[in-house]
Amino acid sequence: MKNIYICGIPRSGKTTLSKKIKEIYPQYNLFSFEAIRNGFIESQPELNMENRNSVARKEILPKHFITFAEWNYKITGNPSLIEGSFCNIKKLNELVNDDSIIICLGLGCIDIDSFSNNIIKYDSESDYTKKWSLNKIKNHFNDQYEIDRFNYEYCKCNNIKYYNTNIDREKIITKILEEIKAYCE
Repeated sequence: MKNIYICGIPRSGKTTLSKKIKEIYPQYNLFSFEAIRNGFIESQPELNMENRNSVARKEILPKHFITFAEWNYKITGNPSLIEGSFCNIKKLNELVNDDSIIICLGLGCIDIDSFSNNIIKYDSESDYTKKWSLNKIKNHFNDQYEIDRFNYEYCKCNNIKYYNTNIDREKIITKILEEIKAYCE
């Protein structure tokens, strides 16, 4: 069994996929990068982790999280399943060891209008964007197109699986579950 890191842009299906993996493989310890980050934001505001470009958020938190996952596996004997919008795919790839799996989800590098409509399409009642207007979604996620494009190109050049969850998300998630089966049993 290997630690699994599910990363990618917001609203691409990371939480949905991680919950399905946890359901099938209950031995995995599931951790949300955003939950840990938000805990740091509340408990240690001096780190300035609310700022997406802070050193703490881009450098310290990802390294802490990955080290935590590796130690968790050593101590408990159970692998970690970590999902979230990490630093960036390059940083994540530099930090994880070879006994880990990185899965990158994206929306196929679509434009902001399609991206925003996709968020609305897949929103559930518990999603933080559920009650947002289309304009608020567009403004909040405006930078995600470039991040998704970078993730796609980086994955292609570094033998990391990038999955476009923009079209037929359930089918893609089923495909991922089938592909990781050998690593999880």
